[in-house]
Amino acid sequence: MPREALVSPYPFKTAQAHYEALMAETKTKGGPTQHTYATVPGEWTGRYGRPSEHWFYMGKLQIPTVLSLLTPEYQTRMVQETYHQGNSNVAHWPSQYCWPEGFMRRWHQAAVGEHQIIVTPQLVQIMTGVARNFVTNIYVGRQFNMTGLVPRIGADVPRWYGETIGFWDGTEALVTWTSNIQGWKVHAAFEHSSKMQTIEIYTPMRDAGGRFTGLNHEAIFYDPEALVEPVRIVRSFNRTSGPDQGDPYTYIECVQTIYPVNGKATPLSPGATTQFEVPDIYGRPWAQMWEKYNEKNMEKPVNEDLFDFSKNKK
Repeated sequence: MPREALVSPYPFKTAQAHYEALMAETKTKGGPTQHTYATVPGEWTGRYGRPSEHWFYMGKLQIPTVLSLLTPEYQTRMVQETYHQGNSNVAHWPSQYCWPEGFMRRWHQAAVGEHQIIVTPQLVQIMTGVARNFVTNIYVGRQFNMTGLVPRIGADVPRWYGETIGFWDGTEALVTWTSNIQGWKVHAAFEHSSKMQTIEIYTPMRDAGGRFTGLNHEAIFYDPEALVEPVRIVRSFNRTSGPDQGDPYTYIECVQTIYPVNGKATPLSPGATTQFEVPDIYGRPWAQMWEKYNEKNMEKPVNEDLFDFSKNKK
């Protein structure tokens, strides 16, 4: 896929500017809409199949294309990830250890299956998962507290899946802004920082007869620490049934059977005894293990020192 298919087509540099522009546009039409239970688009409530394929699955991209989206530090991290998956055959994927999945796993094929959406006037809840559960609570009509490091609803502490506010533009669009996200990674994809924020727009899809068939989901990602410019993912959710049909949502518990023993993902059977080092979960634990067990004779890249006036500098 070409680079231009990955980057945002919009002129906004921050999620806040994007959200405020969409809000201003909505106000020119008399919004945002204050729904009641009688007017909220209840047809959105239901079950949806696995989302349509998109570029973040990382199966149809060249690594240099991805690197061109990243800042130097996150380019280095991406190269480290790719090298050890393709050369060392040592992958440290959070889900295999029952570590947190992280915010960007909402968009990864291996992590999401069927979606369940519940719509109310003030709260929209989206649930999905494969190895773990992803619960997105969209607080309609709320405002962010802007006094912390990043916009937030609750405490000034990053959350694994962030915090989300939103507003209704009539019955044809739900606009959301997510912030206060814990920096993390997705296997085979790039890492994101705790400055990651998103603007997401949900709009209904309809057939030729006007019947509701699902939701189009457009997401624009802003991360000034990891990304050189915003990127975009567009996917669709096809509605399969209402909540009155099919099996109930299966809440998933991650039962660990794989452990990082001597820097290698090792399956262990019940009754086995082993010893492994507990990593610093907030300190890029995958990188800690690669550097300890797989990079003994390697040197880290050294960033150029602008104030190095040594004679040997060229």
